[in-house]
Amino acid sequence: MEELVVVGEIDGRLAISGSSDLVSKLGLGTYSKVHKAYMLDIAELAYVIFKNLACVKDGEETLDLKKLFAKYSRSKYDWIKFTVLTDLRNRGRRTRSGFSQNTLIYEWGSRKMMVFVTEENSPITANELVEWVKTSLSKGYQPVIAVVDAHGDVTYYTMHTLRIEDIAGVLSK
Repeated sequence: MEELVVVGEIDGRLAISGSSDLVSKLGLGTYSKVHKAYMLDIAELAYVIFKNLACVKDGEETLDLKKLFAKYSRSKYDWIKFTVLTDLRNRGRRTRSGFSQNTLIYEWGSRKMMVFVTEENSPITANELVEWVKTSLSKGYQPVIAVVDAHGDVTYYTMHTLRIEDIAGVLSK
């Protein structure tokens, strides 16, 4: 089994040395020329551990999911982001970490999606949602919300923008 080694934590990402072919092939993380290492989000590294794709070491210690999250989790979104990333990859979507602590990115054919990850019963303000949709669209991504329920099941909602002018045009016909 291939081995990946956590060599540090930089800007909320884990610097990994070891089998760069595996990480590259999986489409996870990004390579940092400055740090000469692949930089993976905790959800991405958790996926590698969960799927038993590599042995992940931190010093002499082999990390399992419990140890990984206990040592490196910095956000309330880490576990649910891992849940959604795993669900999408199980559905054949080549998913990777996004631009913020609660987003994922995947491309499906010619479509590019930005996934907002949240938990059921977690409040989101309308302004937060509108700003996220604007950001997603401005970067060329279709916005999708992934809601993880108490059982770990994921429900996806595709977001669309609708202008009042568009509605008025349809209604006047």
